[in-house]
Formats: sequence, structure tokens, C-alpha cells
Amino acid sequence: MLRGLYIASAVGLAIAGSAAALNYTLLKPTVLRVAVAQGTDDHRLVEAISRVFANGREGVKLRVVPVQTANVSADALQSESADLAVIRSDIAVPPNGQTLVILHRNPALLITRGDDTIATVPDLKGKTVGVIRGTATGIGNAKLFDAILAHYEIDPDLVRHDVIERGAISEAVKSRQVDALFVVGPSAGDVSSEAVSAFSKASGAARFIPIAEAKAIAQRSNIVEAMEIVRGAFGGDPPRPAEAFETIGVSVRLMARSTLRDSVAAEVTKRLFSERISIAKLEKLANQIEAPATDKGAAIPLHPGAAAYLDDEEKSFFDKYSDFIYLGAMVLSLAGSALAAAATRMSNNRHSEFDRVLERLLE
Repeated sequence: MLRGLYIASAVGLAIAGSAAALNYTLLKPTVLRVAVAQGTDDHRLVEAISRVFANGREGVKLRVVPVQTANVSADALQSESADLAVIRSDIAVPPNGQTLVILHRNPALLITRGDDTIATVPDLKGKTVGVIRGTATGIGNAKLFDAILAHYEIDPDLVRHDVIERGAISEAVKSRQVDALFVVGPSAGDVSSEAVSAFSKASGAARFIPIAEAKAIAQRSNIVEAMEIVRGAFGGDPPRPAEAFETIGVSVRLMARSTLRDSVAAEVTKRLFSERISIAKLEKLANQIEAPATDKGAAIPLHPGAAAYLDDEEKSFFDKYSDFIYLGAMVLSLAGSALAAAATRMSNNRHSEFDRVLERLLE
């Protein structure tokens, strides 16, 4: 009988140990590698997200992996050396990338002096346009500008391109090195505000050149979209701009590799929205985080885990593992019954032997 108890105890301890190991595995934080171009607004945003995630009790943490450019960020996601990456919609979207959230949208702005005669895109013929180079985008902004000229059937050779670093904006405008500036960045970002301010100081006002055919350009491309810049978006009195106008723009997305578990993708998406206020206290750009469209025909696909969270179709723990729970309960029940039967049989055998000895003694 004691031998049966020993066996039952050993089996119980083994089951308890397995349960503890499974519990540790399930509750152990998942660390995700995030590739982002270093020295950018997006780098600061991802750092803020990482710090907020690190302070939470939930099981997802981020490890920021700084890279040189947006192209390298896309390569890291494609090779799966990163689990997440910050991707701009018009620069090297990796084929295995799926969107979790839109971090912000970047309108393309054509700005000139308030006292200049340039009013439309065709008026740029024979002029010099300063294309602001982004730290992460390299020549990406120049390619986007050429796409605008191509829509208006303007030969790129008729418009001089002068790539300008961000730190040289004021001097380029003041010295009339350029007639206009082409800027791609968040409307609430520093680089756009610097460009507007440079023209305001140089000529008393900044004039915005609308891209009136923005919707038509967006229909012909799946990497850009039509956007509206509202009146007074850049402050000032009188407001800058004086009237709302249309332009094209791109989206900057936090994307995940397609092989990332749905539950993990859903958890990251959920926390980005539930803790957006805390993130925005560290980096104001977080206020622009928004949910992408969940349409199945989207040009840039959405991760199934993020889609499940956004559509309120997440599965609970019981829904996911109910089959394993039922099977486990059956296995444990059968094992318990077998152990009980074995213990009973051993006990009966010992009782039979005791009875035989007692009979011999009585004889």
C-alpha cells in the first residue's frame, strides 16, 4: 500500500511541476525587437513606447533596435531579424509586413514666399525647389516630389531639385537659394513648422501651394493618400494657412512580421491604445496614433491579431485552449482512476497474504 502512495505522490509532484513550468512559460514577458531609424521623431516615439511598456505588468516588452534608414528598417523586418518595424508607406514596404497601428500621417507640403507669384504646381517650372532630406528617408522625399511632377506631366529637368538638410532650411530661404520648399512630415512636427517659420521670417508670410489633384494621385497609387491641411494648422495671426487646402501624404506605420503570433500582435495593439496618454506625456507624437482600416482589401495588409482586437473579435483564454483543457482533464481523470485501481489491487493482495498467515497461525 505504501508503494502505491509513493507512486501516486510522485505522479502528483510531476503534474504540479509541469503545471508550474507551463504557467511560467505563459506568464514570461515576450520581448519584441523593434527596428526604427535612429535620430528621428519615430525613434523618440518608439523609445517612449518601450519605456511605458516596461513599466506595465503585461507580458509584452520592446527592445529598440536603431538602424540607419527606413530601408534598413524594412530589410530587418523582411529578414525577421526584427519582430516589429517602423515603415513609411512609400518607402520599401516589406512583403511579410503587416500593420498593427498607424503611428502618424505625413502630409507633403509645398511652401513658398508670401510675396512670390508661385500659386500652383505648374508654376514651379524654371524654379528651384528645396527638398528637405529626412534622416530616415534619404532620397525618398525627392522621389515623392518627382511623382507629383509626373502627374502634372512636368519634366523633372524643368524644376531644379536642391536637396537640403534640415539644419540648412533657414539659410536656404533667407539667401533665396530656393524658391520653394518640399517638406514631408507630421503637420505637428518640428520640421514642417521650421519650414513655415523660415518663409514667414523672410517675407512676412508663407504661401502654401495646394496639390489640387491629390485624390486623383492617390487613386493611381497605393502608397500615398489625399489629405487636407486645415486652416490655421501652423498657428499664427493671421492663421497659417489662411484657407484649408488639399495635398498628398504618406502614412508611417508600426508593422509586424506576418509570423508573429496573433495573441502577441493583439496585445501590442491593445496596449498602444490603452496607454496612449502615458506615451504622449513622453512624446507628443503619440497623440497621432490611430487605428488602420480593417478592410480585407487594404493595399497594405493588417495583421490578423490587430484586426481581431480592432473588430472586437479577440478570443479569450478559454476559447483558445478549451480543447486542451478538456483533453487534459480527461487524461488526468483516467490517470487518477488507473492509480486508484492499482493501489486497490495492491492493497487487496497484501490483505490476502495476511489472511493466509493468520489461518496458518490458528491451525
